[in-house]
Amino acid sequence: MSSWLWAGFVSSVAALSLAIGGVAVKRRLRRLRDDHRLRPALWNRFYAVDWGDTATNNYGFAPADPADTAPDRFQRQLYREMLALLSRTNPRLPDGARLLEVSCGRGGGLDSFLAAAGPDRFRATGLDVAESAVRFCAERWADREFVCGCAMALPFADRSFDVVLNVEASNDYPDRRRFFAEVRRVLRPGGIFLYADTEKAANQGRMARDLSDAGFAFDLADITGHVVEACRLDTPRRRAVIAARAPLPARLLLRRELANYAAVEGSAKFERFRTRERRYLMAAAVPA
Repeated sequence: MSSWLWAGFVSSVAALSLAIGGVAVKRRLRRLRDDHRLRPALWNRFYAVDWGDTATNNYGFAPADPADTAPDRFQRQLYREMLALLSRTNPRLPDGARLLEVSCGRGGGLDSFLAAAGPDRFRATGLDVAESAVRFCAERWADREFVCGCAMALPFADRSFDVVLNVEASNDYPDRRRFFAEVRRVLRPGGIFLYADTEKAANQGRMARDLSDAGFAFDLADITGHVVEACRLDTPRRRAVIAARAPLPARLLLRRELANYAAVEGSAKFERFRTRERRYLMAAAVPA
């Protein structure tokens, strides 16, 4: 989900875009997208943008809880589905269990997870590589811990957490196997890794192999249909957010890319989900 990274970066190269033209800018940004060394800086720019009430960044899950009236309720519902998966896997997890979300973004997903779990259920820490995201979270949820750090080298001691949560972020990491190994390292015995991300049909089985190689046992659930419906129902809001919040140069130069990133109905990304060229999978994985 890297196309919105371009939106933040484009705002800082607006003068350049006018000088050399939109096509050249798109080519440059695609090169930046594919260089993982630049991802932290690009995410930092992305989360520095004022996205208004949107605090959760994923494709979403439908149907959403009708009691949730937040604008990003479909995105928040995906986290509630992760909590339900945890409850089915380990219903006896003690109150006050330590939880880490890796790549927490603006913190809205973690907030919905904790709200659904109930007070005192978890002691939560959110980690993100973007300093701007961590600042936003620390200001909005001052009673929680947020840390700036890298998923490839989690800044925590071995066996620190009962639950590690990672939603729709690992495809952006330079080495997913290394990330999985880090998750296993920081999990306590009996801990659970709640994981969700997408996989191209051409790469079917790679996610499972990476998890297995890291020493996890798991069942992968295919929730693609729920994600497609969330994208369809949420398309008007997503278009409105892009129109109101994305930097002007991005709206002018990257209109198609932004729609594709948001997987709005009719976009190439939406069609790949609809035709199952790309699947959305989730799992509760435990150290084998």
